[in-house]
Parts: sequence; structure tokens; C-alpha cells
Amino acid sequence: MGISERRQLEREVIRKKIIDAASEILAREGYENLSIRKIANKIEYSPGIIYHYFKDKSEIITYVVEEGYKEILRSIEQIPIDEENPETSIIEALRAYIELMLKTPQQFRAILMNDIEGIQERVNILSEGISKERQSIQSLCNLLVLGAKKGKFRTMDVELTAQIIWTSTHGLLSRLILEKNVSEDQKERLINHHFEVLINGLLK
Repeated sequence: MGISERRQLEREVIRKKIIDAASEILAREGYENLSIRKIANKIEYSPGIIYHYFKDKSEIITYVVEEGYKEILRSIEQIPIDEENPETSIIEALRAYIELMLKTPQQFRAILMNDIEGIQERVNILSEGISKERQSIQSLCNLLVLGAKKGKFRTMDVELTAQIIWTSTHGLLSRLILEKNVSEDQKERLINHHFEVLINGLLK
């Protein structure tokens, strides 16, 4: 390995340390308590080193959000598409998403339940035409179109329906995260009924 390759590898290692530390602090303490100094203390570097890689906390958060979005997409893409029963694929994809978010509740709260400058435009899903920009919404739209072609789903505005499915799922997630005293059994009942209501609303 040459000097330039070694330096590039070192840069990638430090950058990953910064992102991992920021993600951990964000998940544990929330956005308000995340700071460059805390990140520096955690990885035992000077704040100046961090500023060499990121201009500010907002840029770090943006990177964390983008990595989190990629992880969401990976979890969804791992779900095989059931061509004959697209409703099953919708349920499995949304369940994978819910389970992923419940593993990192503080991160969900920090990113999706706060109006952080520069972040919301990367996670917003309600604009008309957003399915062209958000792969998660596009994937859901594709399943809705498939269900309609199979004669299972009623005629609908596909993008609008996908947006409502995502926002209702976000709503359930936010309550499950905020209401910490809900039992695991009740969580499962709520999630299952959520899917039942959603799918019944799609069927002919």
C-alpha cells in the first residue's frame, strides 16, 4: 500500500470514528446534547481534528441521517417481493422499518421528531412528486401498483396512499417510543392491528 492509499485509509477510519461517536451520542442523549466537543472527547481527538473532516455539527448530522436512510433501504430491500401477495411484502417491509427504528428510539426522536435545519428536507415525504426523490416511497408505490394490477387493491392515488401509509406508521412509531410503559405484548398488538387497518383500506 502506497503513502497516498494509507493516508486515505486513515482518513476513512477517523471519519468513521467521528460518525460512530456522533450516532452513539445522538441515540443516547438526543440532538440537543450532541456537540463537537463531546464527539472529540469520546474518540480522544481534539475538536480541531473533527473540524478538519466536518464543518459543523449540522454536517455530521446530515451524514448520520444519510447513513441511517441507507440502512432503512437495506432493511427494506432484503424483503423479497411476493408477486402474488404484494400486501404481504408491504407488511414485512414496514415491520422491518418499525423494528429498526425501535432499536434506536433516541435517534428516531432526534432526527424525525425535531425541525433540525438542513435535515428535514432530506427526510420530508409529504411533497407532491416526492416518490421521484425518495426510494422508500417509490418502493411502496411499486407495491401498490403491483397490488392494483393483480386486482387486489382498489383504484387509488398511489403516491398519496404511500405517503399516508408512511406517515401513519411514523405516528405509531412516535407513540411507541414516547410511551415507554407500553408492554411488549401491547406493542405487538398495536403493530399488527396497524397493518390490518392499512391493508383493509387498500383491498377491493
